[in-house]
Amino acid sequence: MAQYLENPWQRLIQSQIFVIIYAAIAAVLGITLQTFLLALVLILIATYVQNRLFNKSPFGNARPEQVLSAKKLYEEKNTREIQAQDEGFYMDMQPQLRYMMWLNLSILPGLAYFFLAWGRLGELQAFLRTYFESELIVNFLAFLIYMEGFFVINQIALLLAANRAGKVSFINYPSEYTVTSSGIVFKSLISSTAIPFPLPSMIDVRVDERRSFVDLVTEGKRSSTIIRLYAKNPKRLYELIKRHGFTGGA
Repeated sequence: MAQYLENPWQRLIQSQIFVIIYAAIAAVLGITLQTFLLALVLILIATYVQNRLFNKSPFGNARPEQVLSAKKLYEEKNTREIQAQDEGFYMDMQPQLRYMMWLNLSILPGLAYFFLAWGRLGELQAFLRTYFESELIVNFLAFLIYMEGFFVINQIALLLAANRAGKVSFINYPSEYTVTSSGIVFKSLISSTAIPFPLPSMIDVRVDERRSFVDLVTEGKRSSTIIRLYAKNPKRLYELIKRHGFTGGA
């Protein structure tokens, strides 16, 4: 999500590609139930593609098994017990929760437009026929305007949500992790994710011994991404990451 906020032009270009593809296909199909369902499918595909592209970790990616094959340095099996004692946790999460709340509320106008405007497409086509003789061009422009309206409303919603929330810190706090000389592996019920050492130079490592965690932080203009590692011995974890996680840190 942080990368989504930090790359508005890339997000704009990719959305326009899907809008044009839809308008071209819909121009041939016309106003049918299949065309309406196609719009829903393409929106889902566009959302999935953008999530895949914008959710690339700024910390880097590695194969978990490769990282785990290296020398083990530190491990926490259940960070939820430590996190539960952190009195400042919910305060830190407020900007992220506030952003998600405003984003979810802002989606409603886009959905209302999507269904209501569909019923006025025939009127839009009739208006365009006064300027264009080709039915294919009329259909293309009608569906293009329809989807552009949906796109504009959603972009405004995204901007409003971001402005309401201010700069957002997206905090990921894995429940289980292992630190080796090659990187860090975060484990979940379904899969594992790994980030390799050395870490990118723009990553900042911060420790809070009182609250028992180490943060890996990358700052952007509109957001920051944080991997929060709760630990029984945060000072030792911090020193290990500083020593093994950066070039020349040993």
